[in-house]
Amino acid sequence: MKVSINGATTTQWDIQAVADSLPVEQGTTYYYSVWAKAQKSGAQVNFTVGYYSTGEIQAIRPATLTTEWKKFTMQLTVNDNQSYIRAPIHFSYTANTNNVVYIDNLQIIDENFGKTPVIAEAESGTVGSGFSVLQSDDITFVTANTNHEGLTSPGDSSRVITYNVTFQDSGYYNLFARLRVGSGTFNDDSFFYAKGFGEKNDTASTDWVFINGLANVGFSDSAHVVDGMGTAGSQIWKWVNLTNNSYSGSPVDSFYVSLDSLTKTFQIGSREDGLDIDKLAFGKSNLYFTVNALDNELPGSLTPEIPDSSNFYQGPQLAEGLPKFLGNVKDIYDNNFANYWNQLTPGNEGKWGSVANTSDTSTWNWSALNALYNYSREHNLIYKHHTLIWGAQQPSWISGLDSTAQYNYIETWIRMVGERYPEIDMVDVVNEPLAGHNPPDGLNGRANYKKALGGSGATGWDWVIKSFELARQYLPDAELLLNDYGIINDNSSTYLYLQIINLLKDRNLIDGIGVQGHRFEFESASTTTLKYNLDRLAATGLPVYISEMDLGNYNDSGTPHDATQLQLYQKIFPVLWQHPGVQGITLWGYIEGQMWQPTCYLVHTDGTWRPALDWLAQYIKENPTGTEEVVNTIPSEFKLEQNFPNPFNPTTNISYSVAAPIMVTLKVYDVLGREIKTLVNNLQSPGNYTITFDARGLSSGVYFYRLSAGDFNVSKKLMLLK
Repeated sequence: MKVSINGATTTQWDIQAVADSLPVEQGTTYYYSVWAKAQKSGAQVNFTVGYYSTGEIQAIRPATLTTEWKKFTMQLTVNDNQSYIRAPIHFSYTANTNNVVYIDNLQIIDENFGKTPVIAEAESGTVGSGFSVLQSDDITFVTANTNHEGLTSPGDSSRVITYNVTFQDSGYYNLFARLRVGSGTFNDDSFFYAKGFGEKNDTASTDWVFINGLANVGFSDSAHVVDGMGTAGSQIWKWVNLTNNSYSGSPVDSFYVSLDSLTKTFQIGSREDGLDIDKLAFGKSNLYFTVNALDNELPGSLTPEIPDSSNFYQGPQLAEGLPKFLGNVKDIYDNNFANYWNQLTPGNEGKWGSVANTSDTSTWNWSALNALYNYSREHNLIYKHHTLIWGAQQPSWISGLDSTAQYNYIETWIRMVGERYPEIDMVDVVNEPLAGHNPPDGLNGRANYKKALGGSGATGWDWVIKSFELARQYLPDAELLLNDYGIINDNSSTYLYLQIINLLKDRNLIDGIGVQGHRFEFESASTTTLKYNLDRLAATGLPVYISEMDLGNYNDSGTPHDATQLQLYQKIFPVLWQHPGVQGITLWGYIEGQMWQPTCYLVHTDGTWRPALDWLAQYIKENPTGTEEVVNTIPSEFKLEQNFPNPFNPTTNISYSVAAPIMVTLKVYDVLGREIKTLVNNLQSPGNYTITFDARGLSSGVYFYRLSAGDFNVSKKLMLLK
């Protein structure tokens, strides 16, 4: 607005411009802002806000203008039961005579202006014929009619939905989606969204972001912040933050909206059927939004809202001080984790696809992984990195490179992990390598860099061997593990797994064996088969670790059933925990709403425990293991054996004999005689015992262990070599 002042009176409002009849809400705080300048410096104006009945409530009087644009601001809160305000600007100052004043972009906005998410119901756009609009209960959603797995773009306009989205404010926005992955899990979890605003070419892959791997990510609990990848599972409605996380795609930068163009065109495209989409949301990229905020279009916050955890368990850890760990996968905002568990595994945050959104290594996002690693160090938890090499959830750009470039990036990824996290205790070097599982072979949407690592080669597993060679080079102090699913419940899979393990063992490349323990592996498994295959793996001399364990309803279907979960834990867990070859168990989630298998949670959102966890805690207390009577005959004398293996890294077994009921202690000391760890301190019956000593966290060197049982006191030397 241009105001020319040719003369002035003694009443400043004799010349004024008024923003009139502005509706307001009682008790709300508003922010006033306006830009102004003058043709000649020294002009003066009054910026005011007031009620019709009771007069002025806030003012800048006078505001002195220069020839440069300047922003003037003030804050006001509406009271006195007023429904409307007015905002006059007064110009009648003598100093303004024969001058020109310019006014621009006057805004009076409430404190939450621009902070609420902009919601687009999935069915509200122009829906292509390749989608169906369906309804379940009170939710209307869209789903693809046919499966188009293998495409890198929608491929046809019928498989595109186009939206016109109007924003309240300018700025950078993140994209969210509320969706549900079907019963096909990883075969029902991909779609496309457009790179930026505007209509796209439906056959040009460069115009689209390919989103995959949604089956085990996202957030469903109302209090959780939708920021990281999350761990919510399939067949539930959940929110995902598409901009901040790659989900196997290459996300576009935050979406930018300018003041002169607040209405934008946006598109999505179908890929796999079985994926239901309820709504899309755009939220300011500098704000954090909870599930509740996105569900109810509430303002985001400048800092993440941490759920109240005062009613959660406060410790001690369920396996505190025991020779075997009981760990879990950690959600980034879970501040109670260390009260329950003494080993930490990152979920999606440690996967290459979560870090490397682009091929520019300087832009790789390590922030979430940093937080989890630092938490493990601060709370003295065993940290297992998951994972270095896998066919799923890998950078989308890696498969398009030649083998030489792929190898260089793989080596860079492993090197950077080793450099950034030098105190990694354990690492899943290769995850799910067996054929038909998830090797990086390019099949079924997987990453395609197996050839870059040597392919099958002469051994059939050269690519796995090369992966471990790189891990040994760049993570020399970490315990290197292989990890896969469907192993100990299947004799044939165990046989194939042992082939890889022995190839690695012959080359001194593997330090431990990981076997996943998901519901679908164990719920119908024979305990005889489980023990038999654990025996086969333990015969290698390598420690065995149960990873990714979860139990709940059969088939993870229906309302969570406490009795079923309890029965499964009582059936399966003792077989694993009591096996002398098993040195630790990692559960795969524990809080309601954070599980990729929704019925498998152990703790309700209010902190209360399900019966399975009550039983589990008591069972571990009564069966601390690490000690196991291995011979039924009663020894004729007390005896302490030399540990085996020796030297060792990081675990070794110590065997001893007890000839009569007596109080037994077994302790480890350093060369200065300082006590390092108590392994046994209880009354024991006659028998032969073996305990595993875990020396993670100790420095290389000579240590002594001492067995005391009445008058029997014997010490022996052991050597830790890292």
